[in-house]
Amino acid sequence: MTAKMYYDADADPSALEGQTVAVIGYGSQGHAHALNLRDSGYDVVVGLAEGSKSRPLAEDAGLTVKSVADAVKAADVIMIAVPDTAQKAVYDADIAPYLRPGQLLMFAHGFNIRFGRIQPPSGVDVGMVAPKGPGHLLRSVYSQGGGVPALEMAGTARAMPATATRTALRRAHRQRLHRARARRSSSAE
Repeated sequence: MTAKMYYDADADPSALEGQTVAVIGYGSQGHAHALNLRDSGYDVVVGLAEGSKSRPLAEDAGLTVKSVADAVKAADVIMIAVPDTAQKAVYDADIAPYLRPGQLLMFAHGFNIRFGRIQPPSGVDVGMVAPKGPGHLLRSVYSQGGGVPALEMAGTARAMPATATRTALRRAHRQRLHRARARRSSSAE
């Protein structure tokens, strides 16, 4: 399969307008996703475990912080940005019970969705936007007006609304990006 490259001009930022994005986790990737989305003008809530050491950091950055379950309940789009090793436990305990049809479940890393450790219910679309760099680089380059390349994965057949939202989510991290690009694939790749 020949890779198709996507650029900022291929994204419609309005696809995220009026939606709440819950970023689950506030570590290397989570802080960059949350801050870049917020600074791109979107409604962001950070989902963290009670007692998380990241809670004061997210609050000091001016972000709304809730429990993971409450963040999922409030969101239209859920971006899972916790480490691969913790994703399944967080998903099983605090995400899966609160998912509802029409939500978009996103991953910053593809291991758990690719290998079937996490299997979202029908009616919940799935995707991945994985920057090709650590979170501090994603944030730094964004803050300087640029962006980093990313992989974008479409996980289900409900393509159009979710594709527009995934692409807008990716673009939000690279608001002024001109040269970086994304490669779209399926979850089987």
